[in-house]
Amino acid sequence: MQTSRHSGLEVGADFGVSLLINLVTQLLFYGPLATAGRSLTFAGLLLGLAVPRRYAIRRLFNTLLTPGTRQSRGQSWCEVGVDTVLAIGVAILLQRLFYGTAATWGKAGGLTVALYAITMGRRYALRRVFETWQARQRELPLYSRPSSSKLLQ
Repeated sequence: MQTSRHSGLEVGADFGVSLLINLVTQLLFYGPLATAGRSLTFAGLLLGLAVPRRYAIRRLFNTLLTPGTRQSRGQSWCEVGVDTVLAIGVAILLQRLFYGTAATWGKAGGLTVALYAITMGRRYALRRVFETWQARQRELPLYSRPSSSKLLQ
């Protein structure tokens, strides 16, 4: 089970990478409309809302584990999927608010799909890195499947 400190560190690392990706992607989709002020405000608000959302979802999924066990790869994908679906709705609404009529459904949807396609892979990779780190600290097996010797008992 991941500690609160590990969850906070994981979400913080995710925030830093997300900010950079968000700013570059806005520039690609909105060009001159993506002024420094508008892009930073949009990214700050979007990602600022993501931090407590990600932390709450991480802790919720952590409660589904038996103490001393690791999250399976399937559970990691489920967690990332739930978080991403919530985030897509927030991202589209915020784009409409910040970019107005320029944020057509195509542009807002395209930007959101691009951001979250990258996000799902990045978050899954981060989740696995932190699971491995925790397992090594607690000397747990590196995979969630029981070893063959345990199956025979």
